[in-house]
Amino acid sequence: MRRILVFALAWACLAAPLRSAPLDAQEGRLRILLNGQPVGEERYRITRTATEIQTRSDVEFTVGDRKVRESSSLLLGADLAPRHYEWKMEEPKGAWLRLQFEGTVGTIRYPLPDGKQDEQVFDFATTRLALLDNNVFHHFLLLAALYDFQAGGVQTIKVFVPQAVQPGEAQVELKGVETLPVDGRPQPVRHLLVTTADNRIELWLTESGRFVRLQAPLANVEVVPVAAAP
Repeated sequence: MRRILVFALAWACLAAPLRSAPLDAQEGRLRILLNGQPVGEERYRITRTATEIQTRSDVEFTVGDRKVRESSSLLLGADLAPRHYEWKMEEPKGAWLRLQFEGTVGTIRYPLPDGKQDEQVFDFATTRLALLDNNVFHHFLLLAALYDFQAGGVQTIKVFVPQAVQPGEAQVELKGVETLPVDGRPQPVRHLLVTTADNRIELWLTESGRFVRLQAPLANVEVVPVAAAP
């Protein structure tokens, strides 16, 4: 699977109960750091009703003289099964894609250089699927929500990278529960390791499913909530 993060376009364990991570309604700003230096932000919002979950985000970052502005919108069922996804890039050039799901089958549509549209159809054989799009970091909260914390261990979850039109798998493992400062006070935080064929992501989130920190060592990328940024 292609690398999820593509900027190079360029224990103290606690005796805490291990529940499945909820995906609560939330919103926030994430600061994106490359080689330790801030290069941009993602603003995201997750809302939910009794039957649906919707996420929206706007991402802006600059690497060298290349500025990127893009947005995304994802609709899921209450069971986290994806229903519809849209992504749009405004800079450095206009681009878009749409992904529609009918059960386990997803149809992706996107423009071609000649102005026509192309589409591809994938049968993922399951609705337990996480979308992990390039540079859309709140999507990792959706992946974590699919992890069974009661079972623990290494769990394989099917993933899809829409911008790369690339299906694959991620191995997700709970490395431990650590004490980290969140909103100015120590809290138990879950530390997950996400491994794909060519990437390794470390993710920290609260027991209520809030974003605490993400590290992608192979890309020298770190992502933290703005309030927690150095």
